[in-house]
Amino acid sequence: MGQTIKKKINLNKLKTGCSPCMSEAKKMEQKISHRKVSEIKIEEVKNIISSMFDNKTYL
Repeated sequence: MGQTIKKKINLNKLKTGCSPCMSEAKKMEQKISHRKVSEIKIEEVKNIISSMFDNKTYL
């Protein structure tokens, strides 16, 4: 059998992300509600970030 060549993909240059990442980004947008970053309190930012990792298993 021949050896397959693996393509290296630069994830920073992709126009779309993977499904789990896109859904998490959408959830964060909804929680932020189009506010300016300066209007979001630190505790709220902590809750948004920690909610991304609650009760989830990653392979």
